[in-house]
Amino acid sequence: MIAVVNDVSFQYQYPTAEKAVQSVHEFLNLCVRVQRDEITKIDRIETGVIDTQVEIAPNYRLMKLIQEFREREERLFLISLLTNRGTYQTEDGYEVEIDGKISQICKKGIDNFLVSLKSTKIFEEPVVYGSIENKRMKLRNLAGDDHIHLYRKELGVRHYIPNDKKHKPDRENSYGKGKVGSRMDLNDADASELLNKAIYVGERLYGKKDGTYYAFQHEGDVNYHGYRADDLEENIKRQLDLVFGNR
Repeated sequence: MIAVVNDVSFQYQYPTAEKAVQSVHEFLNLCVRVQRDEITKIDRIETGVIDTQVEIAPNYRLMKLIQEFREREERLFLISLLTNRGTYQTEDGYEVEIDGKISQICKKGIDNFLVSLKSTKIFEEPVVYGSIENKRMKLRNLAGDDHIHLYRKELGVRHYIPNDKKHKPDRENSYGKGKVGSRMDLNDADASELLNKAIYVGERLYGKKDGTYYAFQHEGDVNYHGYRADDLEENIKRQLDLVFGNR
């Protein structure tokens, strides 16, 4: 899936420059999070035509707002996101109408996700309503962390939950009659990072780090615990080696 920057949400004006700055910062932080590994089912963010010379607040242009960001990395990220990703033209000519405004790129939000600036009430909701040729449709919308939480399963969010009682960091562990849990020797941060990069082989998630194979078991919702998988079949190891390398 992809996330699509909702260009319509940039066509509204905030009452003050302060409110505009706050909202654009929230939008920036949201886009950064969408591009992180924790959201495993979003491949990229695409952008249509954003007019950076629009007055996002009275006598305050969007580009001026971006240029006044203190952090250089934030400025470059926003400029790249809003201006350097080309313009989008639909192949079939269809456009989406949202709140009386026209967008071509938002058509790609169908079966994907919009990422919106909270410039008006309709973009603060997890669903944005639009229409194509007078046919009403729903578009899933991300405008805050609460929306990411709401759509966590669709987005492929994965949370690492250590199971220290079953999987000790330094040894195999007997935790029940005839049951032995493999060790989990990664710290929580490394395990969480590997979980986000893990791939499905069959119905189980697997990863590889520093030459060691790991498996992650689903615990419900978006939660997983992990452990060393030293006894994997060779065909599974080969698949993991292709993705993670032979080291």
